[in-house]
Amino acid sequence: MSISSALFTDSQARLYVWLFGQPERAYHLNELRRLTGLGSASLQRELNRLAAAGLVIAQAVGNLRRFQANPQSPVYAELVALTRKTLGTVPVLRDALLPLQPHLQSAWVYGSVAKQTDTARSDIDVMLVGNDLLLSQVLAALEPAEAQLGRKINPSIYSPQEFERRRAEPDSFVNRVLSQPILPLIGDAHEPA
Repeated sequence: MSISSALFTDSQARLYVWLFGQPERAYHLNELRRLTGLGSASLQRELNRLAAAGLVIAQAVGNLRRFQANPQSPVYAELVALTRKTLGTVPVLRDALLPLQPHLQSAWVYGSVAKQTDTARSDIDVMLVGNDLLLSQVLAALEPAEAQLGRKINPSIYSPQEFERRRAEPDSFVNRVLSQPILPLIGDAHEPA
């Protein structure tokens, strides 16, 4: 069982990643329905609970309602941090890797985080494929994400040629990674070159 599934129901996880993962944004109900994939009744039930507890601000704008994390809540900072550490791995890493984009063709999370079997001590395994990627640049780009997520990030870096060569080996580490669940960050893991 992953940390996130131990702490949050599926409906909460789908909603919290938006409300508390990006707390500076306000969302309309239809936008949250589209982003979370939740049914109208489930979404409204969760939002009403959060608003009644003072964790979310529900504001009427014309005939629409907007929802936003309540920065005045006594547990606001903790909810934001907990959400980002348990549910926000993909958006945080994607943002961290954007400066490498000219050289980076594809990147994804693999291992226990992707399989949702991570524990509090688990690190985050990331595989990157690109031209002229230096380990020092990758580590520098990931350092703020590591601090934000409160977890060690372990990058595995391959040039497109090296990646394809390893994919051609039937029992390579790359093929073992690709045969298990992954969380795409940039590009397509199965077609990086």
